Amino acid sequence: MTDPSINEKGLTNEKNIFVDLEVRDFPELITLIAQPLVEDQDVVAEYPSQVIKREEGFPTGLPTEPIGVAIPHTDAKYVNNNRVTIATLRNPIKMEVMGGMDDTLIDVSIVFLLALGQSNKQLNILQKLMGILPNAELLERIKNGSKEEIFQIAKEEIGL
Repeated sequence: MTDPSINEKGLTNEKNIFVDLEVRDFPELITLIAQPLVEDQDVVAEYPSQVIKREEGFPTGLPTEPIGVAIPHTDAKYVNNNRVTIATLRNPIKMEVMGGMDDTLIDVSIVFLLALGQSNKQLNILQKLMGILPNAELLERIKNGSKEEIFQIAKEEIGL
């Protein structure tokens, strides 16, 4: 069930869902999928570069099975409106594991880009995402889903 205190409109929409993208690396991915957020002024112009910069110091890759997931984000000061962008990748990109000390790289095929203005919102959304990440069947449905199917999963099963 969606928490109405988060955002009446919901945190994602079909404009913020990207399916079967072909990108070379993380910076190309973020530059591409953050564009609607910048255009709609949900985030400031520096947001994409700040997400890329933060990822260098604080990796967000998660070695979930059977599909690697990443949850990149940056400081709330770059966010005007709370949004979650979801992207699935045709070919996985290599990303460092969250909290990893040994530079372990994993293949990531699903990305949840968080643009959240308050830390309590971040915690709330991270808890929702962590709740679905162990669900291999749901990850497969997201990875192989159409934009419309992913939107339905985001609304009904994740609560975005």
